[in-house]
Amino acid sequence: MYLRARALQSDELFLEKIDQRIMNTLKVNISLPRVDEMLSVEFDLQNRSILLLTKAYGAIYAGQPDDGAQTLSGINIDNLPDRYFDFYEELLLATYRPPRENITIGVVLPLTGEYQSQGNLFLEGLKSAIQSQPDELHNLSLIIYDNRSKGIETIRSVKVLAKKQEIIAIVGPLNAGNALIAANSLSGSMIPLLIPTSVQNGLVTLGENILQLNSDENTRGRFAARYAVQKLGLKNIAVLAPANEMGHNLVDSFCKELDLLGQIPVKLEWYSDFPEDLRRQFKSIRKTAWDLMPKENEYSEFLGLEIDSLDALFTISVDDFFDLPKDQEKVLSSKDSSKISLDTIDGIYLPISPDHLSYLATQFPLYNLNTQVIGNEAWQNLEILNQENIGPHLSKMIVISNRKEFAQNELSVQADYLNNNEFFFQGFDCVQLLSAVINEDNLDRKTILDRLKSMDEFHGMERIFSFSGEPSNLNKALQVLQYDQNNFSSLGFFKGDSLITSFFQAP
Repeated sequence: MYLRARALQSDELFLEKIDQRIMNTLKVNISLPRVDEMLSVEFDLQNRSILLLTKAYGAIYAGQPDDGAQTLSGINIDNLPDRYFDFYEELLLATYRPPRENITIGVVLPLTGEYQSQGNLFLEGLKSAIQSQPDELHNLSLIIYDNRSKGIETIRSVKVLAKKQEIIAIVGPLNAGNALIAANSLSGSMIPLLIPTSVQNGLVTLGENILQLNSDENTRGRFAARYAVQKLGLKNIAVLAPANEMGHNLVDSFCKELDLLGQIPVKLEWYSDFPEDLRRQFKSIRKTAWDLMPKENEYSEFLGLEIDSLDALFTISVDDFFDLPKDQEKVLSSKDSSKISLDTIDGIYLPISPDHLSYLATQFPLYNLNTQVIGNEAWQNLEILNQENIGPHLSKMIVISNRKEFAQNELSVQADYLNNNEFFFQGFDCVQLLSAVINEDNLDRKTILDRLKSMDEFHGMERIFSFSGEPSNLNKALQVLQYDQNNFSSLGFFKGDSLITSFFQAP
């Protein structure tokens, strides 16, 4: 498609964009038979040169530098567009290096359909990570299947990839429903299936070969409760959550862990659909906060003094009360204005959906709950949190999350992906994770699977991975972040059942 568009265009700016797309595509390592098919029907001289570059790249990355050199010799430099010349020289140099073993990974992504934006960002992350691999490491290549965001295409894709013996692992798909379908389809297989984004409970029970790279909802809720009680020392804890499957899963595991730690929530509130109006829920939580306030003596309002048993030893004269002030300070009740700040609830657990953040973050400050907020990764949106009417009220908020928050100066990748970095970096980290367990020997599927499942700790660009403990195919590393001064900072991370409170960032 890009080659056809290139042959029909004369606008230099448009050609530059097309060439950039072509460069990104050919580095995915298109199959050599497919390139030969395209060459047989391509007559444009520049396009033929580009296809020969693609073929040479594939041969070199397949461990056949001599074949790559022979293909490059068939390129007429006069027919090669200037933007491809540097790449041509890189390939020429690569043909003089000793051959390296090629390692192939299967990928199933939604490159079209409902989830195509997520899939294409993830693919860019995969490609960026492969291109950043040091030259002395193995060659990583991808065989990519587009599941079109559909379940039936997911089944077809994973089954075809699993039959290709050169593929050592499969990455994807992204959507939770399609991830479940893929896991079921490969249940009982020995090929590692890396599920990069799903947080479903029980997914890893479908097969020993299923590796869930995101911690499941049970783990997230459990660690949030453990941090609240054991690290923060909170006692009176309220909960407000959406009444959907995600909310129930997180809250159930949170409350079960509280129970094991000898506590129960002082208040549990749910909301349905979008939280456009949470007056009922927050008023109920404030009422509980009032009920937790120390009770005063019931007669103090009228007498202005406290009764003590020692009073019987003294004679009290009416004259003693002549100097009492006439106007008594009004005793406040739970019906009074919400402008009164309440601090009797030590903490509130707020696990929400990402699209609920703008609603909840703007309403929470209105109810003056001076409490420690504990949230999930849906709160990792600095654009919303840093608004003047929100941020100051959420200072010191704790977020239990799989992913860290990036400062822009930490990134060495293209800035285009900063605003949508989640899927990009998930793709990037998948390649880094696989590269960490790939050696030049024993590249069979079972060995790769065993190495992944025994990984104690690995720091990726966005996430930390730890499969220690049971189940050994679930990532049990969760990061503890604190929101303060318009940014998130790391306080440590959970690894299994342990909290690591200091660590060095991955370079």
